[in-house]
Amino acid sequence: MGDVHETQSAELAQPPLAVLGTAAKNAYREALRNGVLALPPTGAEHDAQRAAAGELLGLGLLLPAPGRPDELLPVDPRIAEARLGSAWRARALELLDRASDLGDELAPFIEEYREPALPAEESPGSERLSGSATVNWHLDQALSSCREELLTAQPGGGRPVEFLQEALDRDHAVLRRGAAMRTLYLHSARFDGPTREYVEGVRALGGQVRTLADLFERLIVVDRRIAFVPAPDHDGDAIVVRDPAVVHYLADVFDRSWQRASEFPTGQEPAAAPYIADETRRAIVQLLIEGESEASIARRVGLSKRSCAAHIAKLKQNLGVQTLFQLGYRVAATGLSSVDIPAGGGPDTSSE
Repeated sequence: MGDVHETQSAELAQPPLAVLGTAAKNAYREALRNGVLALPPTGAEHDAQRAAAGELLGLGLLLPAPGRPDELLPVDPRIAEARLGSAWRARALELLDRASDLGDELAPFIEEYREPALPAEESPGSERLSGSATVNWHLDQALSSCREELLTAQPGGGRPVEFLQEALDRDHAVLRRGAAMRTLYLHSARFDGPTREYVEGVRALGGQVRTLADLFERLIVVDRRIAFVPAPDHDGDAIVVRDPAVVHYLADVFDRSWQRASEFPTGQEPAAAPYIADETRRAIVQLLIEGESEASIARRVGLSKRSCAAHIAKLKQNLGVQTLFQLGYRVAATGLSSVDIPAGGGPDTSSE
């Protein structure tokens, strides 16, 4: 009998999700009809009946008959309702007070949560982020607090559609908060359809987008207080920079590139294609002078290896040389201004 009777105090402290189960309702009706409910003996075959009696005892709808421990007497449901209702309402008020206090107690930690903790071995000015999931989490945290300005440099030509959609969602949230946004792409991104659609979506909310023939590595600067750059030795990892002097320097590098960049045209077809092809070819020549490999040049100007090779082949033809070494030597010896860059035409600038 003890296991059935012990449920009464527990019900008052922790109200059940459902007031009465079906078996308990049937047992209570039986008690009301007969004036008493007989408890079945213990045993697995009677567990459900004893559990139903336990529910009714816990709610105060049954009480043990004086001197007859195996019999339970029904209680007026109005008495049970008043008793339980009062206890549960008091409990509800207590929980409301606790919920109100919880916000006040946790408020000081909200800003600390926005700034991820630095591992002890990391410099206070920077932190290495390993893996795309970790990078995206930290980036989301930074962008969620962006209120003034977002600067992004996205080298490599056109980007995958799923990346652009994710970026567009983030950027829209930043722009709707009233922050300014400037983005730099390579010229080759002008010829990528999904990228043009992304640019139109950003501009619709006030964002600005420009392109360059040659661009530095990927860069994101948030409110000139935190920056993200690629980790130099592992694809997909990033370095988050918080040192004010370094962040200011990175923002200044972006500003200088922005001044040299051209407005990204919108519409169905990219504008100024001949001009962009010439600009791209001039960037290739400059990188040849700097001694970059063909693969490195393709990455720097955001072209596929095939498109970059076509540009270089055109330059070889113009200068009458056969090898990349000869081309680099000729350009370095005679200077960039001596290279014949034809007006328009030539190989495409596709990044595909």
